[in-house]
Amino acid sequence: MVTGQTARVVLVALAGLAGCRAVRADTGLEAEMQVANAQFVGGDLEAATPPGGPAVITLFNSLTAVQPGEIEKPLSGSLDTTATAVSLGLRGDRGYWNVVAGPPSLDAPDQPTFAATLSFSPELPLGNLTLVARAVDAQGRFGAPSTVPLVSAPPPPPSGTLVVSLRWDTESDLDLHVVIPDGIEIWADNINSYQMPPPGTVVDASAWQSGGILDFDSNANCVIDGRREENVIWQAPPPPGTYLVRVDTASLCGTPAARWNVQMLLAGAVIAASQGESLSSDTRFSKGPGSGVLALTFDVPSP
Repeated sequence: MVTGQTARVVLVALAGLAGCRAVRADTGLEAEMQVANAQFVGGDLEAATPPGGPAVITLFNSLTAVQPGEIEKPLSGSLDTTATAVSLGLRGDRGYWNVVAGPPSLDAPDQPTFAATLSFSPELPLGNLTLVARAVDAQGRFGAPSTVPLVSAPPPPPSGTLVVSLRWDTESDLDLHVVIPDGIEIWADNINSYQMPPPGTVVDASAWQSGGILDFDSNANCVIDGRREENVIWQAPPPPGTYLVRVDTASLCGTPAARWNVQMLLAGAVIAASQGESLSSDTRFSKGPGSGVLALTFDVPSP
């Protein structure tokens, strides 16, 4: 069993290994994969020495397909008896992550376990990737690599009769605002344009689905989620008339700027698009209905 003392020993040992390999402190923020509550070490995990350590016994994952910017993907497994930690990394990445092992499971009382939460950079390359895992003992010796094949693919585009999309390129908090022909504004504090009828009116239980609906408030309050995209989607035919689209810069979250683009698709075809840049000056104005810069206007014809 891995005790608190053992965990301290292995962290000291791993910190020593990191000091031997890194010229300066590296937190791994620029790595293609990040692991929560783990220690980052620069270098090639498959080339890490000394060898002669324990093996990874099992890997349990749902990681066969991942997306750039995806967060909080679970990975767990069990390790050989003498293991006190496991190192995890993507082949070809700038480094890897050390995760301290936990207690054995009831069905394998002599095998330490681990549980990790993985997140992937928005710049994660598309295509075939390889996740590498190596168990480590208290002396800092690495076992043979175990690998998991991954496929990185972009998320499927949102679909609907009408889709208005905002995307941007830095970890900032931008907000999409869409004003429909009758003046109702869809944004993070009013995510659905559907309006409830007067009391006493018989309402279909699915009527709310007829409105334009904001799918997600990305990077809200600078809690970074890696999406950098917001969409307002109509599954039902949208009301005809003129629409206004604004981009509000709630916060740049420490970044110098954010380049954005807005796109509008009607029946799957792009009928309007624009692009722009958010600077620090764009964060100075009050946030709420009517805020942001005008990105585009477009007309939806009558059916």
